[in-house]
Amino acid sequence: MKTPKIITIAARNLRKNMTQSEILLWNRLKAYQSGIKIYRQKPIFVIREDSWFERYIIADFYFPNKKLIIEIDGSIHNKNNIYNLDRIKEKLLQKRWFKITRFTNNEIENNLQAIIQKISISFSS
Repeated sequence: MKTPKIITIAARNLRKNMTQSEILLWNRLKAYQSGIKIYRQKPIFVIREDSWFERYIIADFYFPNKKLIIEIDGSIHNKNNIYNLDRIKEKLLQKRWFKITRFTNNEIENNLQAIIQKISISFSS
């Protein structure tokens, strides 16, 4: 299934304009990569709706061999409408057997090594 061009462009723009926390995590993940495939700002197909409209979610980080998605949440994710949208996205992803792990910008910026350890534990299970 080919990702629609508008989704590809959106993902490309997100990769070009990553947040400081996303950049910190990406740089550390690249250093630990050693054979583990990691995508950043990766479009993931989640559902074809009744109208045959295909819905995609762009994951901050995606590890395909574990179907693991890492999401980095800034303060905007505390707003009710964004928080609720995040829960809808998680349910759609979980229906397709994805595991979602969320971290805040604050966690990334203040305790990056612990975040890396939590992610690496996901690969040993």
